[in-house]
Amino acid sequence: MANPDLPSWVDGRLVPAGEPALRADDAGFTLGLAVFETLLAEEGCRYFQAEHLERLRRGAAALDIAWPRRDPALDLAQYAAALDEPAPLALRLTLSRGAPGAGCSLVIGARPVEALPPEGVCVRIAGAKLAAGRTEGLKTTGRARNVLEREAAQREGAWEALLCTEEGDLSEGTISNLFCVSGGVLRTPPLTRGCLPGIVRARLAELVAEDGPPLVEERLFPDDLARADEVFLTNSTGRLVGVVEVSGVVAGLPGTPGAVLTDLRRRWRGMEERYRTQVCGE
Repeated sequence: MANPDLPSWVDGRLVPAGEPALRADDAGFTLGLAVFETLLAEEGCRYFQAEHLERLRRGAAALDIAWPRRDPALDLAQYAAALDEPAPLALRLTLSRGAPGAGCSLVIGARPVEALPPEGVCVRIAGAKLAAGRTEGLKTTGRARNVLEREAAQREGAWEALLCTEEGDLSEGTISNLFCVSGGVLRTPPLTRGCLPGIVRARLAELVAEDGPPLVEERLFPDDLARADEVFLTNSTGRLVGVVEVSGVVAGLPGTPGAVLTDLRRRWRGMEERYRTQVCGE
């Protein structure tokens, strides 16, 4: 969700906070025919922009949403320049099928990045089950289940809710991908279990392919988390987020200070430094 105090960028123009910008018959609003991406912008660098835009393109094609004639990268650059904000921001692009006869609509909003507990977060296993379907694995705006499950988790003091498949294995968080460490091996659910192909998830896989630890994609159940040495989540704004407790399953996990996660976060910072130099031109 965009910050109501910051302007938005709508179809190539800056819209002041609080001003109406979309038509009431936009198909993203009326039918949920829209996809979105959230990327991290920090100190002039928009991390993994190309990967986010490519995933946005794939989602748009799956929902038969036309790609904008103007390159969204230009819109991102102009919007970021208009904001001129060095503090970390989450930039959300929403691409809608638009109003009938009017073509697609691209909206970009911004919000401050949420501060997380330095020791790690508590998560809860959601009650809703993932059913295999055409849109599982796509980042669409039809996220009522995810929103409601995360709100329920937060009411119980958790930061995130983990979603299960109909067969009882864990797929992902409502806004994150799931990892655990067992016996020095990094484990995560395969994409075939309905989880989103996360940008940070993919980058982390590349990182560990170079120097370990070994990464295995396999079905994970709550009992696997109970026996794990470490559990953590990944997403674009939180990066690598340590878990200290899975409510009702296991408490006393090491969270952020865990040995494997500490090393991965160190290596992740190094990768980001190289990215800023090579891609963002620092």
